[in-house]
Amino acid sequence: MMRRSFHFRLFGSASCALLVVGLFGILLAAGCQKKQETKTSGEKVKITYWNTMGTLESEALPSLVDGFMVKNPDIQVVLEKVPFYEARSKFEQGIKVGVAPDVFRTDRFWLADFIRSGQVEELPLDALKDELSDLIPFARQVVTVNEKVWGLPQSVDCLCLLYNKAHFQEAGVTPPEDYDSFRAAAGKLTDAGTGRYGFFLNPDAWWFEPFLFAFGGRYFSPNGTFDLTSDQTVKALQFLLDLKETEKAVPPVSLRSNAYDLMMQSFQNGQVSMILNGPWSIRPALAGSAFKDRSENLGVAQLPKGPQGRFSPVGVQSLIIPKGCRNSAAALRFMKFLCSEGVESALSKTNFGIPARKSLFSDPELKNDPFLRPFIEQMQTGDTSENRIQTSRLYVIVGEFLMKILNGDLAPRDGLKDLEAAWKAKP
Repeated sequence: MMRRSFHFRLFGSASCALLVVGLFGILLAAGCQKKQETKTSGEKVKITYWNTMGTLESEALPSLVDGFMVKNPDIQVVLEKVPFYEARSKFEQGIKVGVAPDVFRTDRFWLADFIRSGQVEELPLDALKDELSDLIPFARQVVTVNEKVWGLPQSVDCLCLLYNKAHFQEAGVTPPEDYDSFRAAAGKLTDAGTGRYGFFLNPDAWWFEPFLFAFGGRYFSPNGTFDLTSDQTVKALQFLLDLKETEKAVPPVSLRSNAYDLMMQSFQNGQVSMILNGPWSIRPALAGSAFKDRSENLGVAQLPKGPQGRFSPVGVQSLIIPKGCRNSAAALRFMKFLCSEGVESALSKTNFGIPARKSLFSDPELKNDPFLRPFIEQMQTGDTSENRIQTSRLYVIVGEFLMKILNGDLAPRDGLKDLEAAWKAKP
């Protein structure tokens, strides 16, 4: 990786030297739902943290947590890495059987459901004044329900355009400013004879939103009526289908399963020139054969504009304390540490993450990094009005039908009608 910025950090900086420390041996400690034994003098309180970051993202945690335990000798922290896509069900099951963690890293959509089902402890406002005052507005909105705070945001994220600079130079194209030039660039970057394609479609609702909103689509009308069957949604879908069927700029692979992994692998090995992805994908991309030892070939740009503007979904990863936690005081102290300026800065600089603290956006090392800067700009300029949608069930349903439509199993209008019926039939 290059220079003292994030490229160098992966292997050379003091922060990244911490990455060589292995994860702690994991044994699930007595969780929040179990009765805590009476603490005697000098005895440590043991808390368990379920971390949902990816493997590369998690490498910095053990040494950071070691530092916390040195400064807080009365607390022992047990780290357990939980795969992101398995974490929600594991948490909900843990709540049921009494083995939930003391601190859990949750996605914003899960949190909304956890709050509704009474699975989360309310956090004390007076103990979090400094942290809450420094949050970017949207992150605070996510954890605030009925004027109560239920979680502490640690990071935010969005989507940007990741591209192969070497491919762009060969094809004589530049990062597209709008979706017309995006389509043209995808066509020029494609050479089916050599197995290279301009773009990869990830049939997931989150990855569809930049197209949906840019073409004027929306989930619901102002009066709350389901409105995803509009002509604007059809235009967004047709744009993607044209990339695939007319321009032949998308790899001819099945999108029925493992699409995200296929997208990343194709981009990492140089078979695909452009993808949409979040900041968490920077390190894995740089580890691929197309960019390893050639990090200067990886480009990141803001998303193209559509007829209605430039849009990106926004994610928020927060820390919560499960309902009934017996070690809530120690858990809160640990949460405050993980969401401190120092830790958020260290994780951002190591993992190309976007901190939830707005004060860190002015850090020259963060805002000037060529990989992270476009994400920060996208966060600040992209319209996120539709990110008020707070139900993970909608995302699941949209993803199911999006996969069928983009895979060619259903025509756009037929698929959207079926999608609407599935949504209205929800329990």
